[in-house]
Amino acid sequence: MRIVLLPFSRLDSKDIRACVILTLFFGFLAGLAGLGLATRLEQANRLKALLESKSCQKCDLDGARLVKANLKQAKLEDATLRGANLREASLQNASLLRAILSEANLTQANLNGANLDEAILNQVNLTKAELTETDFSGAYLGDSIFQEASMVGVNLSEANLTRANLSLANLRDANLGDAILTRANLRAADLRRADLGGADLNNAILSEANLNRATLPKANLTRADLTRVDLQDANLGGADLSVINFTGANLSRAYLGEADLSQSNLSGVNLSAAILARADLSDSNLSGANLTGVNLRRADLSGANLSGANLSDAKFCRTKMPDGSTNNRDCS
Repeated sequence: MRIVLLPFSRLDSKDIRACVILTLFFGFLAGLAGLGLATRLEQANRLKALLESKSCQKCDLDGARLVKANLKQAKLEDATLRGANLREASLQNASLLRAILSEANLTQANLNGANLDEAILNQVNLTKAELTETDFSGAYLGDSIFQEASMVGVNLSEANLTRANLSLANLRDANLGDAILTRANLRAADLRRADLGGADLNNAILSEANLNRATLPKANLTRADLTRVDLQDANLGGADLSVINFTGANLSRAYLGEADLSQSNLSGVNLSAAILARADLSDSNLSGANLTGVNLRRADLSGANLSGANLSDAKFCRTKMPDGSTNNRDCS
């Protein structure tokens, strides 16, 4: 078969333009391939240097594979690790200040004592991670997973945990002051002695959580699920607890002074020896509740359902009763 080559002079302007475009296009693709290869080689060199020196500040490590990597005390301030695989990595006492770890996999990683202040960790998987005394203050952790994580003494003050999954997590003695936990899942979490002062827990799930001796002054728990929650000896002074279902909850000896419990379901709840001075219980359901020894001085019970409630030894003074009358029995 003979191949006939047309002389260049016989090519019209359209043919020439097409040839030029194809030449430029394939040249562009070749350039991209070369750039991609160079980028991969550059990142490989950065990973090698990181593992050797434990330092890579402001580095681009997006998508890096660092499974079981030893990064103890590593300096990764301002680094980007989007989508990185850090499963079972050792990051104890590492500095990840302002780092970006969006969608990273940190399942079972050890970050005990690490500093992630102001870091971005949206949609990060931290299932069963070790986070004892880790600093997440001011960090963004929206939609992240902390299921069954060990978070004793963790600092999450002012962190954003919107829709985060913290179910079954161990958060004993954690600092969650002023944290945003809107729609977060804290089911069956251990929050004993945790500080949740000023936290926003609007629509959060706290069913079966242990908040024994936790502090939640001025916290917003509007429409949160608090069924079967343990709030014994907890401090909920001034908290917004309106329109909440407390079925099966234990609030014995809890401090609820000036708390808003209006329209909440407290039917059958144990409130024995709780302090409800100046609390708003208007239109709440307290039927069958255990109110023995409760301090109801200056509380508002207008419109509340007290049928079957045990009020033995309860203290009344300037208390507004369900029928609109004022009870001053214990004012002296």
